[in-house]
Amino acid sequence: MTSDTLSLPEPFSSIPRTPLLLLGPSPIHALPRISADLARNNPYLRVNIYAKRDDLNSAFAYGGNKTRKLEYLLADAQAQECDTLVSIGGVQSNHTRQVAAVAAVAARSGLKARLVQEHWVDWEDPGYDSVGNIQLSRLMGADVRLDPSGFGIEHKTTAQAVVEECKSQGGRPYYIPAGASDHPLGGLGFARWAFEVRAQEQEQGIFFNTVLVCAVTGSTFAGMIAGFKLLERLYPSDPKRKVIGIDASATLDKTREQVLRIARNTASRIGLSAADIMDDDVILDDRYHAGTYGIPDRQTWDAIEYAARMEAFITDPVYEGKSFAGMVDMIRRGEIEGGNILYAHLGGQLALNAYSDLGRTSLGK
Repeated sequence: MTSDTLSLPEPFSSIPRTPLLLLGPSPIHALPRISADLARNNPYLRVNIYAKRDDLNSAFAYGGNKTRKLEYLLADAQAQECDTLVSIGGVQSNHTRQVAAVAAVAARSGLKARLVQEHWVDWEDPGYDSVGNIQLSRLMGADVRLDPSGFGIEHKTTAQAVVEECKSQGGRPYYIPAGASDHPLGGLGFARWAFEVRAQEQEQGIFFNTVLVCAVTGSTFAGMIAGFKLLERLYPSDPKRKVIGIDASATLDKTREQVLRIARNTASRIGLSAADIMDDDVILDDRYHAGTYGIPDRQTWDAIEYAARMEAFITDPVYEGKSFAGMVDMIRRGEIEGGNILYAHLGGQLALNAYSDLGRTSLGK
């Protein structure tokens, strides 16, 4: 299987997509030392943890989960003959770095990127606004605008102002909201991911009864919900699986509402109806966001350190460190029964450069 030979049903398969995951399906690999360690104190628990590595999904500027979403948005932008991608995120946004990468890859057709980088995180580090994701965005030629506005997953006037500026200069902007999420096509990439997972299960002779993923702007989680729901319809004899979102936004109600809305919109595009997505399909746990978006706490850092030292499995303090902390804690508490667990690694490691004290001060330990 390659990322372009994945079998999708109609109407899903006919939605235009520009391939960006040129390395093939993102790999799935086992985390055996962590699996054994978490079961060590419970002889009745049999748990096998695997990671699907969307941090390794593309050759373009380190990839990440947004690159998968942008396959559909780029196709739409090209169909509209747009010449500028306008998007928004925090200073250390993985998303805007991936938008910059997509624009750089498509630069031969005249595509550019204008990025609004807002002050989403109050983290004091001398390199916060110059290293990591934002450094790569600048390196790839994006027009980066720093803005003092704070965190929010809603549509922002700061981005709209850049859209209007681009129009006034004769450009043809294509607006991409934060995380490529609250967009008509935002959930499609991870609905496709669900089909990719099933194909890999078939190839490897395994079934993942639990999938865990970080959620902030929502379309990664929402796309999974819609995609797996369609798979249930197509393959009713398959075992049932649970998809759990770990909130890292610390704005639970907003994120839950956005996930549900995007999941229903995505469902209606891929062959289901919005009514097929129920409220209780959104399982979103808010115990691990550490109180504030982008700020790690002791539990986050312990999880980052644990993953790195057990498996050389690198996570970040904004997203994956928190979702990994959630998975580990839920297994230790017995809240996730044994079986095969698939952890969705969405990327984000580049932001570690902007948290340079982590690992040195270990949050005061």
